[in-house]
Amino acid sequence: MKEDLKLSRKQQWQTLLRLLTYLKPMKKTLIISVFFLFIAVGSDLIGPILIKQIVDTQILRNPLDIQAIALLISGYFLSQLVVSIFRYLYTYRFFSIGNRVTQEIRLELFEKLQFLGMRYFDKTPAGSIVSRVTNDTDAIQEMLVSVVSVAFSSSVLIVAIVITMFYLNVTLALICVSFIPLALIVVMIYQKYSTRNYETARSKLSALNTKLAESISGMGIIQVFNQQKRLADEFANTNYEYYQARMKTLKLDGLLLYPIIHLLTALTLGTVLLYMGFQSFSHTVTAGLILVFVDYVYRLYDPLFQIMDRLSIFQQAIVSAARVFAILDHEEMAPSQDANAVNEISDAKIEFRDVTFSYDGKHNVLNNISFTVNPGETVALVGHTGSGKSSIINVMMRFYEFFEGDVLIDNQSIRSYPMPHLREKMSLVLQDPFIYYGTIADNVKLLNPNITRQQVEDACRFVQADDFIQTLPETYDYQVSERGASFSTGQKQLLAFARTIVTNPKILILDEATANIDTETESLIQEGLQRIRKGRTTIAIAHRLSTIKDANQILVLEEGHIVERGTHESLLSQKGIYYNMYQLQKQNMDSQ
Repeated sequence: MKEDLKLSRKQQWQTLLRLLTYLKPMKKTLIISVFFLFIAVGSDLIGPILIKQIVDTQILRNPLDIQAIALLISGYFLSQLVVSIFRYLYTYRFFSIGNRVTQEIRLELFEKLQFLGMRYFDKTPAGSIVSRVTNDTDAIQEMLVSVVSVAFSSSVLIVAIVITMFYLNVTLALICVSFIPLALIVVMIYQKYSTRNYETARSKLSALNTKLAESISGMGIIQVFNQQKRLADEFANTNYEYYQARMKTLKLDGLLLYPIIHLLTALTLGTVLLYMGFQSFSHTVTAGLILVFVDYVYRLYDPLFQIMDRLSIFQQAIVSAARVFAILDHEEMAPSQDANAVNEISDAKIEFRDVTFSYDGKHNVLNNISFTVNPGETVALVGHTGSGKSSIINVMMRFYEFFEGDVLIDNQSIRSYPMPHLREKMSLVLQDPFIYYGTIADNVKLLNPNITRQQVEDACRFVQADDFIQTLPETYDYQVSERGASFSTGQKQLLAFARTIVTNPKILILDEATANIDTETESLIQEGLQRIRKGRTTIAIAHRLSTIKDANQILVLEEGHIVERGTHESLLSQKGIYYNMYQLQKQNMDSQ
């Protein structure tokens, strides 16, 4: 995915409008909060008018009407009390809306990630994805609760102040309003340059997260090869680039935000006071009118200042939202089944018929692959690295879409089976099993409520994992550390076998499942594997050729082609590629 998103002004507005569509389900709460805002703004504007009345009709009178003054002051305090109460209600409701919208976006984003094709994850760093789900959605939340709410309330306040100004004095109102276009020009200039800075900053932050995620996940390799200093230097460079991007934004804020707004406020006040000074030579200018306009000028520019002060957050959030929507709009989904897919696997006969496959659409990794696995049989795939073994598994598991040929199960295209049914009836055991944080029982059944505790224990005994589980505190309720760090590779693989067997699949796929297991552990599970494969159609990628001697058919792959096929004995008699591979492994075993 492209990290640097360059957004035009039109794209920014499109992103904002799309973001606001998430408010539709919360229209009722939004309308109520706007009603509270109108009450708060109306009460807020009454305050200066009451002060004007106190000054013009009471303080400058002789004698003073204490009762009238007390009544006006009480009205002023009451209006401010109403402002405080209803501003709180407005803010609380708007913030709750912002939090709910962010929750919805984050959930939608996570769900979309679950259904994206593997090609997307092949070319997108994990740290970049994490940054979108966490940092970018946080930026959206901050915008909704801190920008949209303030911008809307400020806009309402500005309009209300302008209307009130024109009601009190048209000429003074025109003087005040004449400076607003200058403020808008400043806003547009700020938006133009701040967008560039925030696009760069978000990109650098994503790169920072990527570096961090990769360093943590690969810490073992980093330390083994003494790469700490190099990784620290690379992280420092990326961190400094992010710092520079943020400093550019801070410099822009310091130039266009605070000084410009304060300058416009001073110019407006100076012009108003100058006009009133000249007017006083020929007309009576009341002190109350001066006070109320001075108050309104500050109230007029304070919302503008609030809006501009949050423009940086707005720009950051728009860029973040665009990055989030880029994922939501990504069309490279996981392979989908036919719309009317209703078939169910019965015998589990597998046939690859002239399948050609490419990861990038340009370079084929499989070329016209054809073979058949009859129900209950085992087909083994062997070959050197890059020969196409794992690609056959990826196609079979529907991790990637193939575009030439077909894969058939029980003489029906694999696309004609519902995906949940395929996932239920096919099980995959990888070379490097993933163990989740949780109990052993949870890792075996993967929180499937339909799998009982007895089934979990039976599956573990079946693959002979029960022996080491019984030595653990709390046995099946033992809390596994992250990625099963406290277990040996063999123990983790045994749990992976138990996870596979507990679902009772009809098709078993083994991707070098015993490659990383020590000889002793391998001998423990070989008997279990024989039982696992019995009655199940199995496709196995084999690293140790000694483990596939009993396979019904062995396919030897080279550069995406099947170059040899047959049983173990028949392939040895051919004295071809398989024979050479077997002899090489045998020599290595003998030398040990």
